[in-house]
Formats: sequence, C-alpha cells, structure tokens
Amino acid sequence: MSLSGGHRQRHSIRRNALNKLAALSAQTAAGQDDGEDIRRLCTLSRRKDKGDTNGFLGGEGHASGPSNIPMSVKELEVLVALCRAAPLLQTTTDAEDLLHQLGPYVPEAHRQRLEHSTVHQDLPPWETLAFDVTSAVLAIGLNHPSLRAQALSCIDYTIEELAKTAQKVSWAASESNGAGPQDVAEQSLSAIQLTVSLLGFLRAVSKYVRIWDSKQRLSVIQKLRRLLSEKLMVSVEGALSAVRNARGHSRSMKEWRRWNRHYAARGAPLGAMLLQQAFIRVVEESVVLLLSTPEPLTTADLLDTLTRRRPTIEQTTPEYKDDMLEDLTDIIIEEMDFLEADADYLQVSSAWQQRLALEVKASSLRSYLCCSLVNEAIADDDLLLSWFDSIASDPVQMADEDLAQTVLKSMVVLSRTSSSTALSLSRSLPRLLVQGRLPAQTAIVAGEALARVSQQLSQDMVISTLYNLGNVLSSNTTADGPNGATAFLDGTGSVNGSANPYGGQQALGSQISLMISDEEQTTEVYGSVVQAIVSIATAYNDQKIIALVLSMLVQKIGRISPGVDARIIKETAALGIAGGADTLRSLARLYARIASESTVKHDNTILDAAMDARLRLAAWIPKSSPLYEVYLTHLLELVVSCGDTAGDRNMDIALATKTIAQLLRPLAVLAASDAGSTPQLEHREGVMQLSRDAWFNIVVHGFLLNSNTSREHAEDIELLAQQSLPIVDVDRVDMPESGIDLNSVLRRGSSGQRTVELKNTLIGALPHCESDIKGLTYPDAVFLNAALLVCSARAQAGDCTAILPYFLENKVKTTTMGNVMLAIAQRSVDGYLDRALSGQQQAFAAPQVALQLVSFFEGACHRIPKVQHAAVTSADRIISQIPSALSQRSSLFALLELLSLVWKSCLDAETDEYETKAIYTSQKGHVTVQISDDVLYRQTTLTNFHKRCRLWVAKAIDVAPMDVKSLLQAYLEDYEDDGSYGHIALGRSFAVEMGSMIPSTDQRLSSLDRQRAVDVNTASDFVAQYTTRQEYRHGDNAVGQDEQWALVDYNGTSRNAAPLVPHDSNLEHATRLAALAKRLRQHELVSYEEIRNTLRAAAGVLSHGAADRTPLISDLVGIPFLLFTKQSINLGISLWFGIVKENPNLESRVLVEIAAGWETSIRQKKGLFSSIFHHPDPFFVKEEFAPTKWDAISRRQQLTNSLVTPHLRLTHVLASHFSASRLLAPSVEHVYGRLMRITMLAMKDTVTQPLAREVHFHIVLLALKVLRYSTQLGTAARWRLKDAILSAGLAWFATAPRWSYGSNRLQLKAEIKLLSDVSAMLKTLGSTGSQSVRSLPPLHQKQGLLDALLNHEIGRLDVWVNPLNDPSKGSLPVTQAGAATEATFASLLGTAWNEDPRIAVHLATRFQNSATIVNDVRAFILRQPEKVISCSDALYVLLGSALPQDVKLQLKYLLYWAPINPMAAVTYFLPAYGNHPLVIQYAVRALESHSVDITFFYVPQIVQTLRYDALGYVERYIIETATFSQLFAHQIIWNMKANAYKDEESMEPDPVKPVLDRVMDALIASFSTEDKGFYEREFDFFGKVTGISGTLKPFIKSPKPEKKQKIEEELRKIPVEVGVYLPSNPDGVVIGIDRKSGKPLQSHAKAPFMATFRIRKEDVLPEAVVQHQAQNGDIHRPRTYEVWQSAIFKVGDDCRQDVLALQMIAAFRGIFNNVGLDVYVFPYRVTATAPGCGVIDVLPNSISRDMLGREAVNGLYEYFISKYGYEDSIKFQEARSNFIKSMAAYSIISFLLQFKDRHNGNIMVDDAGHILHIDFGFCFDVVPGGVKFERAPFKLTPEMVAVMGGSKDSQPFRMFEELCVKAFLASRQYVEQLAHIVLTMLDSGLPCFKPQTMKHFRERFVLEKSEREAADFVRHLVHVSERSYSTGVYDYYQLLTNGIPSLETLANVCEKY
Repeated sequence: MSLSGGHRQRHSIRRNALNKLAALSAQTAAGQDDGEDIRRLCTLSRRKDKGDTNGFLGGEGHASGPSNIPMSVKELEVLVALCRAAPLLQTTTDAEDLLHQLGPYVPEAHRQRLEHSTVHQDLPPWETLAFDVTSAVLAIGLNHPSLRAQALSCIDYTIEELAKTAQKVSWAASESNGAGPQDVAEQSLSAIQLTVSLLGFLRAVSKYVRIWDSKQRLSVIQKLRRLLSEKLMVSVEGALSAVRNARGHSRSMKEWRRWNRHYAARGAPLGAMLLQQAFIRVVEESVVLLLSTPEPLTTADLLDTLTRRRPTIEQTTPEYKDDMLEDLTDIIIEEMDFLEADADYLQVSSAWQQRLALEVKASSLRSYLCCSLVNEAIADDDLLLSWFDSIASDPVQMADEDLAQTVLKSMVVLSRTSSSTALSLSRSLPRLLVQGRLPAQTAIVAGEALARVSQQLSQDMVISTLYNLGNVLSSNTTADGPNGATAFLDGTGSVNGSANPYGGQQALGSQISLMISDEEQTTEVYGSVVQAIVSIATAYNDQKIIALVLSMLVQKIGRISPGVDARIIKETAALGIAGGADTLRSLARLYARIASESTVKHDNTILDAAMDARLRLAAWIPKSSPLYEVYLTHLLELVVSCGDTAGDRNMDIALATKTIAQLLRPLAVLAASDAGSTPQLEHREGVMQLSRDAWFNIVVHGFLLNSNTSREHAEDIELLAQQSLPIVDVDRVDMPESGIDLNSVLRRGSSGQRTVELKNTLIGALPHCESDIKGLTYPDAVFLNAALLVCSARAQAGDCTAILPYFLENKVKTTTMGNVMLAIAQRSVDGYLDRALSGQQQAFAAPQVALQLVSFFEGACHRIPKVQHAAVTSADRIISQIPSALSQRSSLFALLELLSLVWKSCLDAETDEYETKAIYTSQKGHVTVQISDDVLYRQTTLTNFHKRCRLWVAKAIDVAPMDVKSLLQAYLEDYEDDGSYGHIALGRSFAVEMGSMIPSTDQRLSSLDRQRAVDVNTASDFVAQYTTRQEYRHGDNAVGQDEQWALVDYNGTSRNAAPLVPHDSNLEHATRLAALAKRLRQHELVSYEEIRNTLRAAAGVLSHGAADRTPLISDLVGIPFLLFTKQSINLGISLWFGIVKENPNLESRVLVEIAAGWETSIRQKKGLFSSIFHHPDPFFVKEEFAPTKWDAISRRQQLTNSLVTPHLRLTHVLASHFSASRLLAPSVEHVYGRLMRITMLAMKDTVTQPLAREVHFHIVLLALKVLRYSTQLGTAARWRLKDAILSAGLAWFATAPRWSYGSNRLQLKAEIKLLSDVSAMLKTLGSTGSQSVRSLPPLHQKQGLLDALLNHEIGRLDVWVNPLNDPSKGSLPVTQAGAATEATFASLLGTAWNEDPRIAVHLATRFQNSATIVNDVRAFILRQPEKVISCSDALYVLLGSALPQDVKLQLKYLLYWAPINPMAAVTYFLPAYGNHPLVIQYAVRALESHSVDITFFYVPQIVQTLRYDALGYVERYIIETATFSQLFAHQIIWNMKANAYKDEESMEPDPVKPVLDRVMDALIASFSTEDKGFYEREFDFFGKVTGISGTLKPFIKSPKPEKKQKIEEELRKIPVEVGVYLPSNPDGVVIGIDRKSGKPLQSHAKAPFMATFRIRKEDVLPEAVVQHQAQNGDIHRPRTYEVWQSAIFKVGDDCRQDVLALQMIAAFRGIFNNVGLDVYVFPYRVTATAPGCGVIDVLPNSISRDMLGREAVNGLYEYFISKYGYEDSIKFQEARSNFIKSMAAYSIISFLLQFKDRHNGNIMVDDAGHILHIDFGFCFDVVPGGVKFERAPFKLTPEMVAVMGGSKDSQPFRMFEELCVKAFLASRQYVEQLAHIVLTMLDSGLPCFKPQTMKHFRERFVLEKSEREAADFVRHLVHVSERSYSTGVYDYYQLLTNGIPSLETLANVCEKY
C-alpha cells in the first residue's frame, strides 16, 4: 500500500498549505472579512462527487453525529488545519463560528470512521484528531472568555462519551472468551482505537489545563481517574496482546501492528502505562498551577526552577483549598501504590512499559512534591522522603536517569523547606554518592544535589561534610596523611603558599568508608567525590570555603592514583571560576607548574588533565566576565615568558616550543568563545602589548609559515589569528619611534643562523621580494614572519583584510619593509581566493567576500598612500577573480557611499575650508574612512578611486548586469537630504552612470554600430525600471476609480476588479489632511514619517484621474508651509510639481496655493522674514572671557541656514517654473506679478544675517525675471514693480557692510555670481523706468545706486573669498562699469538718502576714510535728523569724537534716538562732549537699554568715567544698576579699589579716589539686607583667600615645599559659603576648594600663589537660538556643569593693563565670531581687586614654550611630532589646524595692539595645539626697557612656520595667511568701537599710553586702503614677520638675561639673516 515519494510529497505540500491558509485566515483583522475566510476554508472539505460531507464542516451536520460518515483524508487535513488555527483567532465571532464547527467532533473523535487512504501515517489518525479538536476547543475557550462555558461543556460531554465507550470495551473483552484468536483480535481494535484517542485527549487536556478553575480541574481529574480503571487497563493490554499475536492479514490488522511498532520505536510503547503517563501529566500540570511564583512554571523545568528560586514559592494561589489538595494527594498516593504493588496490568507489561512506569513514578513524585510545598500537613514530606529512600536503595530504579534526577533534585527542594531535612540529606547523600554505584551522569547530579543541600547548612556543617568527603579520598592512606610536599605543592600544602584557612577545623561526622574492590569503579567513585566537593564549594560561594577545598584537593594529588590526580586537576577548574581573580591566578599558576613538570617527566596522563583544566577555564569564562582579562593575561604572559632566558641551548628552545604549543589551544578556545561579544578590558593597552609580544615569541620559537610545528597546530593558530588584532602597535604608528625598534621580544634569540632561517622562510613564501628580505634586520624579520603567519592564518579562516593596519607602521611606510608587506598582502588575498573559489566553506561565500571588499574599499580611500596601494591591489585581485562579489548590497553600497564621502571631503574644503574634517562615516554603507587634510591629496584620492570604481563595477555588470543594476536602483531609492546641496552626491551620480552602461557581455547591444560621436546606452531602461520600483514602493497599490484591472480566477476566467479605492477617497484624504493640519496648528508633536505618508497619499490621489479633487490642494500645500522647514518644503515641492506635471489642469490652483503660502510666511514672519532672528553688531551682544566656541558659531550657522533655506528652495523652484510656463497662460503671470509685488514691499524687513544674502538676491533676481518676461504688465505697473525691486535690492545695504558667516567659500562664490547676475539683469532692464511716466519719476539714479553697491559688494566679497589673490581660486574681477569710485557714490548720496537714509549712513561706514562722503552724509543728518533717529550708527556721523559746534538744535532728537552700543555710550561721558545734559542723558538711556550682562563687560571703562561725572549721572547709573545685579556691583567695587591709588603699594592716591570712595560708600549703603549679606560673604571669602599672601611673606625665602605646606594649611581654614565666587569667574559659583592645590609662585619680594577651586556653571545658548527654539515649541533648559579652575592671586603687581589687553582680545573675539571666522583666541579672565592686587585665571591644559625648551624639546615642530605624531597623522593635522587658527588671530591682535615682550615664557601651547599669549605688560606704545628689539609686526619664527607646513607655499601656511587677512579685514570695520575701549582708559595712568597712542592705533588699521590693498598689506606683514631678524635677537636677549630658552640660538639667527 505504499505510495511513491511524489504522491506523499503532494499530500505534505497540501497539508502545509492548508495550515498556512488557516493561520492567515485566523489572523485577519476584526471586521475585515466578517469571518468569510474561515467559512471559505470550511467549504474546502466538500466533495464534488458526493452530496454529503462528513459531519459539520461546511454543512449543517447529521443527527447521527459526524462519526457515522467516513472522513476523507482531505477533510481530515482541513479539520486539522482549522484546529491549529484556532488559537490565532482574533475575533469572538470567528471563534464562535469555529467552535460551532469543531465542537461535535470532540466527543466523536474516538469512534470516527475514516476512509481508506493510500498515504502511510506514522501514528493512528485518531490520536491526532482527538488532540487537535480538543486543543482547538480548549484554546477557543481560553482565549475568548465568553465561549469558555460552551467549550468546557463540550469537554465534559466528551469525558462522558469516553466513559461509556470504555465500559463497552471492557464488556467486549470479557465476552470474547469463546471466540477464536482472529475474531478476538478484530474485536479488540475498538479498545485500541479508544486508547489512542484517549492519549490525544489527555495530551490536549494537560496542555490547556489552566482553562479550568481549581475546583473544575479536580472534578475533571477525578472523572478521568474513574475512566482509567484497572479493568480498562487490563482490557487494553489484552487487546494489544491479541493484536500482536494474531495471524490475520487484514488491512486494519496490518496497520495497527505497524502503528504499534512506531509507538515502540519512539520509546513509548502503546499500552496501559502510556495512558497512565498521560493521566499523571494532567495531574502534574494541575498541581503546578497551585504554586504561586513570579514567573510561570512549566513541568519541563519545574525542579530546576524550584532549586534556583528563593524562596521556593511565595504563596499559594487564591484558588487553593485544603480539601482539593487532599483529593489530589490521594490520587497521587494511589498512583504510587499501584506502581509499588505491581498492579495487574503491570504484570502483563513489557520492559518498555516498565520504563514508562518509572516515568510515571517520577511524575508522581514531582506532583507530590508540589503538594508538599503547598501544604506539608496534607502532603507529608516524610512519606516523600521514604519513597526517595526506597528508590535510592534500588540500583535498578536509580539506573533510570529521569527518575534518579527527579529524586535527587526533589531532595534539594525539600532541603530548602526544613533545616532538619537538609541536615539528614547532607548525611545520606554522601553515602549514596560513595556506595550507591550510581551511573556517571547520575553521580554528577547527586554531587550537585549535595552541593545545593549544603547551601542550607551552617558553615561548620559544610566544612564537616567536606572533610567527610575528603576522608574518602584518604581512605587508602594513613590517618594523618603524609606530611611532606607533593610534586606540585609547596611545604604548606597550599596553592598560594598560604596555610589552610580552616586549619583547625575537623570533620564533625564519621568517615565514610569505601569498600569497593573493582579498581575502575573505585576511580569513578573517587571522581564523583571530587566533583561533589567542588560542587559544594562553588554552590556555597564563600571564598574561604573555596580556598579550603582547593587546598584540600591539591593535597590529595599523588596520594591515590594518577587517574584520581587527573580528575582532581580537571575538577578544580570550576573553583577558578567561582573563587575570583586571585583564586584563578593561583590555579592557573598551579596548572602551569603541573604542565611544565609533566612535560619534563613525559607524564601524559597528568599533562592531559592540566590541558583539560585549562580548556575548561577557557570555555567557561565568558568575555563579559572580569576573569576573562585575568586568564587571558596569564596565558599570554606564559607564552611571552617562554624562552626568556640567556643562552641558545637547543633543549631550552625545544621545551619552550612545547610549552607554547600547549598554550595555543586554551588561548584559541578562550579567544573564540562567546564570539558575538567584545571583552571589556580594564588594561586594554597592556593586553594588546602582550598579544603582540606573544605572536612575536611564537615566531621566535619556530612557529613559522609551513613549519612542522605550525602545521601540527594549524587549527589553533588559525582560530587564534582570527580573533587577534593586528600585531602592529596602532597607538604608536604615528609616533616617531617605531614599535618594532622599541619591542624587546623581537630581539630574542637573535643570532646569525636564526636570522638566516627567518629570512629563508620569507623568501620561500615571497620569492620575488628576495632582495628586500636580505637587507632586513633580525627584529624586522621576526615582525614580518609574524605578520605573514597571522595574516595567512586569518586569510585561511576567512579574513584577508587584517593586513591593512600593518601599512600604518612607520618602518613599513618608510623602508623596504613596505614592499615585503605588500607581497604578504597579495599572498594572503591569493590564499583567501583559493579557498573562496573552491566553494567548500560558507565563510567564503559571496556575502562574506563582499564584506572583505568593503574593508579594502575603505583602505583605498585611506590617508596613508601605502594603505591605499595595498587596498587597491587587493580589491583588484578579488574582483578580477570574483566580480560577482560586487553584486552584493554590502560591497556595492559601500563603494558608492565611499565615493560620496571622498567627494564630500573635497567639497568640504570649499564649504568649510578651515575646519578640516578627518573622519567620514556612512551608516548606509557601514563604512568609515580617514582622510588627510591635504586638499590636493583628497582630490587625487577621489580621482584614482573613481577610476578604479568604474573598472570594478564594469566587471561586475559584465557578469551580473541585472543584479548589479537592480542594486544600483535600490541605492538610488534610499537617500538622505543631509546638506545644502540636497541629494547631490557622487555615489548617486556614479550609480546612474553605471546603470546606463551596456555590458560587454550583452552580445546584441554591444554589437550596435556606433554612429560617429553619437552613443547609445541603457539609461532609458534603467530609469524605467527605477520608476517602476518607485511606484510599487511608495504607492498604496490601490486601483483607481477610472482604471480597469482584470483579475483571473483559478479556473482561468477573467473579470473586472472592483475598485479597491472607495468612491469617497477624496473626502477621506481631505479629512485626514485637515486633521493633520489641525494637530500641527495646535503644536502637537507629529512624526515626519506620518506627515510624509499622509501628503504622499493625497498627492497620489491628485495625480490620477479626472475627478474634481481640488479640495485636497489647500491642505496639501498648506501643511508644508505650516511646518516651514527645509525638509517639509522639499517634500512639498516634489509633490506639488509632480502633481502639476501629472495633472496639468491643477497647475493654476497649485500655484495659487503656493503663492498664498508664501504670502502667509511674510505675514507670519517666517523664514527670511523672521523678526526675532537678527545679526547684531558684536558690541551689542554679551562679550565673554572664554575660549572661542566654534560649535556655537556652527550652531548659529545651521540655524540661519534652516531659517532661510525654505524660501531659497521655493525661489529656485518658482524661478524654474516661471521660465517654463510664462507663455502658457496669463493667469500664471498674474500670480507671479502679485507675488513679487507683495514680496518686494516686505523685503525691507528681512533677516540681516550675512547668510541671508543669497536668498535675498535670489528673490530680487526672480522679481527681475518676472519684470523682464511679463507680457501682461502695463507701463505704470512695470515702473512700480521695478521701483519695488530696486528698493528691495537696496534694502540689503541699509545695514552696515557685512562680510560672510562661516567658512563656506562655495557659497560666497555663488553669492558673487548671483550679485553679478542681478547686476547684469538690471542692465537689460535699463530702459524700463528710465524716463518719467506721468507723475512717476525716472529710476535710472536709483538703479545706478543699486548697481554701484552691487559691484562694490562684489569687490569686497571677492577679497574675502580670495584673500591671497590667488588666480587658481577663480577670482572674479569687477567689471569696468562696476569699479565705482568714491565720487560715484558721492553723486548718488541724495538718491540713497531719499530711498532710505540708512543706506546713506552706511555709505559712510563703507568709506570711513572718505571725508567727502562722511561730510555729505553728516550734512544730510544735520538737515533732517528725524529721518535717522532709528539708526544708531547715524549718531557716530553726527557727533563724531567730540561734540561739534554746529550741533545744537539736533540734540533734542537724542531723546528719541535709537541706543548706540554701551561702549560708545560710555564715551559720551568724556570731557570731549562737554558734559552736555542731553548727551549725557542719552548715554545713560543707551546704557540702561542694554542688559546688565552686556554692560558688565565695560565695568573698567564705566569706573573711569567717574573722573568726569560732574552731574552725577554715572554714579546714579552705577547705583541703580547694582540693584539689578550684585555681580555688577561687586565688580564695580573691586575696580574702584584697584583705581584708588596710582602705585602698587597704595602710597600715592589717584585724584579720583575721593569720588570713588564716595560712590563706593553710597553703593554699599544702597544694598538691601539680602544683598548686603551676599556682599559680606563674598568679600570675606575673597579676603581670606587673598590674605594667604600676607601669611606667606615671612616664608618668602623658605623652600617651596614649606611655602606650599603653609598655603595648604591656610586653604583648609577657609569655609566655602553659599553663592561665593571668584572675582575672575563671576558666572560660576565656588562649591569646593582643592585643599592640596596650593602652589607658591616665584617672586623676589612678593608672595603670589596659585590654588584650584571647584566651579559650577551653566551653559546658556545665545538668545537668538533660544528664541528660535521657543518659536518651535522647544524649551531651552540650561545645562549645569562643574569644572576645576585654577587661579593665581597676585599681590604687588598692577593687573589693570592685563585687564585692558584681555578686554580688547575678548572684543576681537566677538568681532571674529560675528563673521563666523574660524580662528581661536582665549581671553582668560584677570580681575584687578585692589592696588597692585588681582586674580588671574590659569589657562587649563597648557604649557609655556619656555617649559618645552626646558624639557629638552628641540623645537616647536619637534614637540608637535612627539606629542601628536607625524604630519600624516590625524592628531597632528588637527593640532596643526588649531595652531594655525590661534596663530592667525593672535598675530593680527598682537600687531594691532602692539604686544611686546613676546618671549617664550609668555607664549603657551595647550593640549589641542592652540598657541596662546599671556602677560601683556607691554602693549600699545611701551616696550621692555624702552629699546625696540621687537620690530617685527608680530612673532612668526621659523619653528612656527615649520609647524604650519614649513614653507610659504604650503597649504597650511597659506591657510594661516588667509585667516590673518580675514581677521584684519573683519577688525577694520570696528576700529572706532575698539578705539572707544582704549579711549576711556587714557587717563587711568597705565604706562602703555602715550600722547600718540590713539593716532597710532587707528593708523595700524590702514583705513586709507581698499579691501584688496588691506589684504596685500597683511600679506606684507606676514612676510616681514617671517623674515624678521629682531625676533631672534630678542629671544637670544631673553636667554642671556632671564634664562628663557630661545627658539634659535643667536648663531643660527645670524647664519640665516
């Protein structure tokens, strides 16, 4: 009756298909199909040849029940599929329908008739049928509570039917006594059928037993118990016996005999005991539910869970009742009694069934244990223990592993309930272990059980147990044992050499004797005892116990037999894991000693044991464990220490080689274990060094490529190499000293013969490198052999990329070792390819090869040329052999992303030219690349890599064109708009290019004749496929209302599909859009993904069909405008114009909505029209004494770009659309005309940030295009539009001239081009408005003004974009017409004034040195001052540096004039303005208009104006401001104290002292009680700190340690009061003092010192950023952070000049920040607190150039090399960039402020490479000693030039020059503001001021020069400074006079100059 394999397979396929179909139908969402899928599945059982189906599936059923009609195989398969889908049903309705279908089958399953099937079934179908239908009904009841009663009723009825049938079966058996054997067998089949059905039913009940409550569950169990009567059991056994013994050959008889054999083969022979097993499982599952535990218990791991948990159970379930537990206990006891008493049905059972009986007994024991845990009084544990004793004493039962483990684990559980039970078991278990003759696995469990029982005992009892077991191991020795040390122990009998931690403890119990004669079994018992001892120690987890056990076991070594010794050595490995790091180290050393001595003695048994113990440790220690590092370090140290002795003896080398060989396997296992995790190493560098040294020592001792030892241990070496990092010292690759030269291991065993051997090995492997190899030194040869061995092994293991880091090693980069290493790389790749091409291993499959390519692609873009070369060569080899590796997503995406990254690195050289980014990463390609800062190198890398990529991808396309092109399309699908240039990236362009390529293997297309210069590619096909992918990727797959789709049925007929999109989809999408818009207006947080999907869906509806869908357009356009971000507008643009092109009828409507959105952005002041985002003058913002924060500048740059980019993108698109559609319809022109008029009128109030220049003039250019090409505008309308356009263009010039912001040279070039385009377009429109029209005047003057300003702006920006006037940077010369002169602007001043007086005012700013323009502008202001009162800059022009005589009536307007900056306001208190009341009142009002945070910076200047405060306005301002800021008041007081005397000793009072004293007293008197308390706390705290100097005076001549001790003593006395701060750090609060930080400073007669304080500060964002975030609904919360700040407290030194110099540096910092210039200064804080006293902040993490000289560093360049590495290292390049940025800023500042005394002690270098200047005692017009040694404009020495590239033509030095020029140009604009700071200090008595100071200061800005001339002037300054002889002379002078090391000796200086 067998079937062919194909027939059986078809049935299997149908069965699987039905199961999947049923599962999918069951998981259908509620209400989606109203249960139709389930009903359809039921109909599949209907047969076409018969009118009836079996029972209920698909029909109404038969009254006689489903079992009366035979069931076909198909029906059975459908029924089973439905049953298995039942637990997945989602809705109660579907569940109810299915329950109605399946319910009748449950009680009928055991008597169901089945049609004959030709398909063999392994088991009778009745078991499966009963299990599946019962499980389905119970699952429905469990998952759907409303159907539970119905389901349980069905089960109850089924039990009744089963009971009835069981009675009939029993009766039938008794009535068959007179029948023949054949008849008896046939009659017995019904009993067997009932048996298998019962099995299935019981299995289902046990699986879903939780559906019943406890009472119902007990009832079911009792019914089942009655059902399974002994009479039925005997009948079942009799029936089975009759069938087995019958000789009949009927089909049914044969099938049953075959099924019976299948049951037996599964180890579960069919019979009564199998039924008992199924029943007791129901009982066990029921009892387990009575236990209440946090996690649900399962019978599978019941005992393991109970042994682990503490407490075992927490409480009983709420359903628990005593009577219920009593009944369950009785049932279990009854079952045990049956088993113990050998029931009748057991007497006729087979051996297999006896085994089942033991399983039933185990289940019964577990059930009773659970009952005992619930209530010991009902389920007596004594009875349970008696059962345990009975079983344990029976070797036959203990031979059954499941029963034995149940008994032992149950003992553990019981021991945790009672200490007495635990104590009893602790005595019986050792005897069982020793005398029970347990099987090996059971003995292990017994040992573990004893260990767990011991956990419940006291420490004394545990020790007693351990000694008892230990005595077993001593039973064959004397009672006392030997006293001497064994071969592996010291005299104390301890591993560590320490005594037994419990030396005085003796065994508390009697010794267990070992009376066994069989030596082999004795050894096994000893082994079990050892294992038990170790288990007890590890389970008790006490370090002293572990130490005791370890000492005890080690003492037994050598006492019994080698076999026992080996077992002890192996088992103690577990103690190393449990005992912690120290125990592991001790044990590892023991194994090392044992292995070493065993190797010498050739004792293989002990040696194998030690090896096994090591391997256990290696396998057991996970990488996440701290022990991993301990053990790894130990093994590596052993490898490294091998052979580390003098001499060259062969014996030593051989022994060392053997020792190393023994360590390879543990190392390999340890390294390879837990492969998915990475170890967290505490001493990573040390471990890495050991790893390198280990490989070197391995090579030194003969483990060379292809050597015998290497071949013998090839697997271990390969595994170890696979897990090892490259043996090159990556941390030293950039350092001057090579790691090869510094490594002592590489010099081991050095000899001529050994060197020859190593070289011969290399020559044998790399014959073409023979000449290079012969010149190697011994360390080089060892290193290369190690690299060859490791890389070859890794390549054989599946990784050939590990060779690349070796090319970073300095000697590999610079010597012939590089050629050898390249050959090694090629050999590794070739070896890898050989394995890959063999196709034998999965590790070399195409996806893994692709990953190798990814690493090589990364290397092909590396900053080191050698790495590039090796990577490209390797990639070439792989792709030439396996081009299909590029048809993998990982490799192709990586290649494309690397192209984009390298291209972006070149682009960044223009978009951020001074901030060189070194590391580029792509998440999409999973690649990271390090790139040099050399722009030319980047460009070369890109060119070469692009060429190679073209060749590589072409090869891949040739072999797999469709796959590669499909991947290219997939790459194009996923993109990120991550920059100003959108989706433009070289990788994407390259993907399109290669996707269009014709494969050379395409015979048809490649055979096309070329049509001369015309070429054909496959771009159209590539784009068509890409479009198709996009449609199904982003579409909703819906059928449109106007589309016809044909669907084909299974029978082949076709019909039109009903539209899947509802007819009201317009309304649906409109509703969704409106709801989304509402949520956004309410500032609800909505994900961008949801917004995008909603808009895309609506756009899809609008793009198709002719129906009226215009209601969607309003929100579709409005939502992106509502968000108004770059992302939303880009999305909107793509959708809007996609709709327009797909459905041109909607063009006008979409355009109108876009225009409406634009107008709304103007009204709501979004984007370019924002009213909260300004770009204020740097002197209007808070100045800081802090290092330059480039991240804050970048943040503001990004914020500005985000703000204006939406309008810029819209402008681009509108310009394009206008050009494309201007002649299509007049309505389009009308829309653009209106939009431009509205926009032009609003352009006077746009964002003034320099980055807005581009969008501002793009809009102007668009308006000019509209004006030029419009055909619908009349003459007057054209005039008005042009007038508005000119006004909009001129509006940009209504503010002070602006350079740029940031370092985006590409944007600047675009702006210059844009301004040129606007100018050109203006010329084409010159005739428009050139003549008066009616009452409208001509516009040629206005146009001329704009054109002149545009060209002047172009000229300025051209200087900024190309400061060095380098032709290679594409300088854009200004046209002849654009070269506007001052005379041109002078003639246009009237036009400018009439248009906007601010334009005229700022013309004076543009031409500061033009007396004509300034005077003419001033004349306009004198005549009409009211027009410029909103422009604060106009006041500078009007008043000048002193109150003019012709300004009288105009002063009344000062009452309304816009406030000037606070520093300029302070100058109005000077005598030059004659104390005019109106001027002074305006000055006070201007000061008060600014935040105190801003005016705080000018406290020294405000105090100086008290000298001239005749009317008391300054005093009043100080006192009133102090009420708002106590910090301001404190700074005023300190500054007044510092200025009260002229000398440092407070002997000569300043004339202003009486005024200062009076103001100070008045100020203090004005304090409130709270303010007074704060003032007293602060000044008391600071007084105590500065008072330390007074206590130091008696110790001035004492040694430094004594002075330091005194300072620390005084610091400990100072309490830190709440809120106190350092005067130099008013923005932070002192929260602690480092009491040990006191440090005396060198001084002859004074006592300055340094101390360190803990300061808490807040990181506050700029106000504009905070406002922008608030507008977007984000709340800024300042970040609090703490720092350590050191400060110097000076006494006797006037700090006021340093205060002024640093104030000026901070002002320059603000100027540089204002233009986003990437330079660096650090104006640290200095506060003068009293005459000759002050606090100076210490520059953190910095060292003086003087100290570098004292530390024997030859020069600055050498210092950079030693600290950061070679020039090609990233660290050096970053440090050099920092050096250049700081050098440029300080150079220009030094020149403008004339900083002198620039010796090496006053120049600092910080850890990041910045150069910093300190100590400004000589500036402006004072020089050291009155002799002008330092004639150079600023200090620029040869060593500084060396750091900056070494020559004037190098890229770094040119960067320095450019930054110098830009710093100077940025500062020139603010010469007057900077002069104000100095001007107010002239009468302070500072020595740096001379009569000509201000004149000289202004002259240094060369205001008479144009921008280009000024740039050339700065270049001249750089040239003069670089060649200055005086700089070297002054350094030499400092060396002679002060001992400060010079940068160069005088001899070198003279030689050079």
